[in-house]
Amino acid sequence: MKKQAFTLAEVLVTLGIIGIVAALTLPSVITSTKEKTATSQLKKTYSALQQAFLSAQEKYGDISNWGISMEENGGGEQVLLNYFSPFMKKVKTCKNGYGCFPNVTYKNIDGTNYLNWNILNDRSAMILSDGTMVMFNTSAAKDYSKYGQIYVDVNGAKPPNQVGVDFFYFYIFDNAIVPAGAPRYYGDEFFMEKCVKKAGFACAAWVIYNENMDYLHCSDLGWSGRKRCPKKYIL
Repeated sequence: MKKQAFTLAEVLVTLGIIGIVAALTLPSVITSTKEKTATSQLKKTYSALQQAFLSAQEKYGDISNWGISMEENGGGEQVLLNYFSPFMKKVKTCKNGYGCFPNVTYKNIDGTNYLNWNILNDRSAMILSDGTMVMFNTSAAKDYSKYGQIYVDVNGAKPPNQVGVDFFYFYIFDNAIVPAGAPRYYGDEFFMEKCVKKAGFACAAWVIYNENMDYLHCSDLGWSGRKRCPKKYIL
């Protein structure tokens, strides 16, 4: 009786097919994993900031009495650092902004240049024990918040250093820290203009509330409409 077996040609063809399928699917798997990691880390950091904010108000009184200036060179960013810092698990603080963030130019969501945070002296910052970088600012936040804004880089100094991908904004109000782009405060159009189309700084609320970063893959999302991309865009 003859034994049945695969020929060398059949084995090579099968391996070739497997290689092609792997080449097509592996990038999307890696991308999906990175986005899920960033989403999880952003939610974790948001929770830590909220808890620190509540703890600071409980100990030091209402934020309206902290003496926060929203004017340029008013030192409001250092006031925020001083009040938040005792309640955050950190390994380093930078009162004048230098030394906590990498000396690189961050990118917008569309890949164009944004800012090099390490050269700005009107920011204060800290590096948390898990590597997350947090920065405070007041002088550039008057149009969006009452007491300043918080920047978060969820994977520290590692790339891509891109707004809306690993770098996100939060805004400070009387009793809450609000993720940038939250519909209750900013509406659907703000999300489309400042997250989906170019800038990327209004994406934090979408990531936290919808637990995805699908705005990176399709442009027809919105708070009043679709909350996820069709699968064809992300496979």
